[in-house]
Amino acid sequence: MLKQKEKKLLKFIKYSPIVLTTVIAIIVNIFVYIQNSISFDKEIEEYKINYVENQKFLVKAQVEKVYKDILIENKNLEIDVKNNLKMRINEAYTIIENIYNNYKHLDEKSILAIIKSTLRNIRFNENRGYYYLHKMSGLNILHPIKPSLEDTNIINIRDKRGVYILQDIVDNLKIKDGYFSTLYWNKPNDMNNEYEKITYNRVFKPLNLIIGTGDYRVDFTNNLKKHVLKEHVQRDFYGKNGYVFVVDFSGNYLAHIKQAYIGKNRINLVDANGFEITKEIINTAKKGNGYIRYIGTIMPETGKAASKTTYIKGFDDWKWAIATGFYDKELNRNLAKKKNQLIVKNNEYMKKILLISFLLALSLISISIYISKVLEGYFTQYHHKIVEEINNNRKKDTLLNQQTKMASMGEMIGNIAHQWRQPLSVISTAASGIKLEKEFGLISEKKQNEALDAILNSTEYLSHTIEDFQNFFKPDKMKAKINTKEMYGKILKLISSRLINDKIHIKANVEEIKINTFGNELMQSIINILNNSFDALEEKEIDNKLIFLDIKHIHLSSNKNKELSNSLQIKDGEYLIIVIKDNAGGIPEDIINKIYEAYFTTKHQSRGTGIGLYMTYEIITRNLSGEIEAKNVEYEYENERYSGAEFTIYLSMKDN
Repeated sequence: MLKQKEKKLLKFIKYSPIVLTTVIAIIVNIFVYIQNSISFDKEIEEYKINYVENQKFLVKAQVEKVYKDILIENKNLEIDVKNNLKMRINEAYTIIENIYNNYKHLDEKSILAIIKSTLRNIRFNENRGYYYLHKMSGLNILHPIKPSLEDTNIINIRDKRGVYILQDIVDNLKIKDGYFSTLYWNKPNDMNNEYEKITYNRVFKPLNLIIGTGDYRVDFTNNLKKHVLKEHVQRDFYGKNGYVFVVDFSGNYLAHIKQAYIGKNRINLVDANGFEITKEIINTAKKGNGYIRYIGTIMPETGKAASKTTYIKGFDDWKWAIATGFYDKELNRNLAKKKNQLIVKNNEYMKKILLISFLLALSLISISIYISKVLEGYFTQYHHKIVEEINNNRKKDTLLNQQTKMASMGEMIGNIAHQWRQPLSVISTAASGIKLEKEFGLISEKKQNEALDAILNSTEYLSHTIEDFQNFFKPDKMKAKINTKEMYGKILKLISSRLINDKIHIKANVEEIKINTFGNELMQSIINILNNSFDALEEKEIDNKLIFLDIKHIHLSSNKNKELSNSLQIKDGEYLIIVIKDNAGGIPEDIINKIYEAYFTTKHQSRGTGIGLYMTYEIITRNLSGEIEAKNVEYEYENERYSGAEFTIYLSMKDN
């Protein structure tokens, strides 16, 4: 007969899948909706970011294109100027050559007069260009803009840099047919200042005559600027609102979509937020390049002010800021269009999800109803068997618990017996020694006192052993300061008889250190390890049985000390280190990781229960908050090679 709780369980099995499926379907749909909303927002944000990045790339590309065009034009400018000058000189040379050939019957003075008359009024390059003539000696023959120099020797005239202008030309023409020079000279329309000028000079050897002309850098550069603005900037419109504009470093607008701005100084231009547009454009250009945001004065499509992101690149040679940008309104318009597309897409997606969820929930509910009926039949069928098995298991558990308690008690008693064996032997030996010596009348007061001291020490240790085992798992034990040398002295007293009987030599190196800890438990742990070594050495046929015990203070670093095992939880700090090793050959590698397990032992059951090292591990790691490590080592002592087990105990001294 099913109990009331079991009937409720069957109802739960029957109806819970239906409720659970419905709830899951609702949760899944809510989750999908939320995720869809998050994805929607994320997609819109990504679209916005991508749009802005694409627009930044486009406006940068437009500016870089104009910048490269200017670089190319500027790079070719001087070449074009020099070619033009050379062509002009060649034309003058031809004229002089023809005059010379036609009038060679005349004297040189007459020929030079005809040449001067022919060349004096020739102008080119927008009236900037003219011809000058010098003798190789430095005598000026013709200078249309400074006639006062004619018939004077100007070999020693220097420009504002201190360079001898004509001397440089003469020196080079002595070894070259033609020579380009850079000098500073007055302009026809400004006789008070000197300007950088590129000249080309050639010698007409029959008359030893230098023919020269030149052009001023500022003039041909200005011509190029006009050309660039007209051909590469003013025509560079793209899209509905894209245009490139140029501002010089003084704030003059050299190119703009709004003609009224061209030639106007707008250095103090600010937007509605107080942003100094022109000054920031110039500052950015001086730094090299970059983007700025502001409210532009005019958006071509609307004719009104609009938020704008502008890319600027500086051309230092001309002190120009070349720029173009894009408007937020374009982004908002495209963003609204993208949102509408995503809304339609998401609505269709949600309809499909809802339909699939409904069909899936219906299928799962049907399956769950069928499964619940099958389970109900199986549940009823096995109900009696389960109850029967539960009853049987309870009986087994009771028996097993009883056996476990007995086994634990046996192990505890065995361990106490193991610890008591030596002290009892000492007591027995001391007592029988006193009795025997008394019978023969050989006893002395000294020997009697020594025997009684041994009995008292052993009985005290036996008493402490019982107390240590009784208090092992009690949390209210108090720590106390112990002296390591004193602790070692106590240990040595307790194990001395076994050392003598088993002919074992202990080599100790103990620093005098005071540490706040549970002294008896630490001493118990050390003795347990020593007893383990005693038993191992007793099984070996070794002439020189050795145990090494080191107690020292050391600073450890988990990062720097690569010898520490990865399994140890060693933090940086001061530690008391206790190292115990023997020469018994070591622990087999296949069991070295099991030695701390309860009841694990390789000894005959008459020699051990397997609880000694387990208790040692528990004391060190649990009660003393330390670490213990066991490994096999090989070492050398007094020119002999040995191998054995090495136990290392790490106790933190941070509370000392």
